Amino acid sequence: MAFDPGAHKCLDRGVRDWLLENTGLELGRLEQVHTARRSGAGGGIGEPCSALSIGFLGLVPPQQRTSVTQGTWRRCLDFMPWEDRRRRGGLTGHERVGQLLLDRLQSSTLVGEHALERQSRRVRTAFGLDSTAWEETSTLERCDLVHKLGPHLSEPNSVAYVDGLAGETLTSVRMVPDHLQILAAALGRLRARLRVRPIAVDLVPPVFTLLDLQRSSEAILGPSLHKQNFRRYVEGAGVIEATGTMRQQTGGRPAQLFRFRREGVSERRLAVRRHAATGTLQRA
Repeated sequence: MAFDPGAHKCLDRGVRDWLLENTGLELGRLEQVHTARRSGAGGGIGEPCSALSIGFLGLVPPQQRTSVTQGTWRRCLDFMPWEDRRRRGGLTGHERVGQLLLDRLQSSTLVGEHALERQSRRVRTAFGLDSTAWEETSTLERCDLVHKLGPHLSEPNSVAYVDGLAGETLTSVRMVPDHLQILAAALGRLRARLRVRPIAVDLVPPVFTLLDLQRSSEAILGPSLHKQNFRRYVEGAGVIEATGTMRQQTGGRPAQLFRFRREGVSERRLAVRRHAATGTLQRA
């Protein structure tokens, strides 16, 4: 979209108006997550021109997600399969792509010994290889490495890594590089937000099952979560309460329905701020 100072009081308003006009969607939470300069964006003859590319993260209320008549919803992990930590077959998505990048570095004749060691260490750190701790918010770092060392991963249906198991492959969906950077920045911001507030408040219906909440969290974080541990965590956080009603499920037991305690959400935010202020914030 192009920002029109005469029509839009602020960038946020411009984004909301543009999206409403083109998709019919009204955004809930909206925040700026990425800013970059793009050269050669349409100046006059002989006149260099630059454009400012600004990316936003916007959350769409669940009740609106079925109202889009044109286009389809896509999983962000379809475009960044290396952020998917759910295990399928022998390796997870991040392990496969990380190993692919290491293999590329090792086989390259254009990288010196010191550069090879530095780049290999960077890949291992970013992709959590060789017992290195995985940092879920380092999405832009991983996106940058994939773009520099594995540009073919941006091609449609390209094979990123073939596991030892027959037919076990990983594919990605094409996206313009700077758009992919914006998507990576948005996912990283969403994961960071999940550390300090139950962002799933904005991603599930007003009444939901614990499985609904777990799947929303997995879609953000990447890995599969342990069902019982997740249940204990959200119930212990004091941000949900039972509605006293059940949802009848096909082929299974009725599932208990919950809703968010708005006062519980506020209490959790306050507790996080207090811990952060004293340097004792711990990830659950």
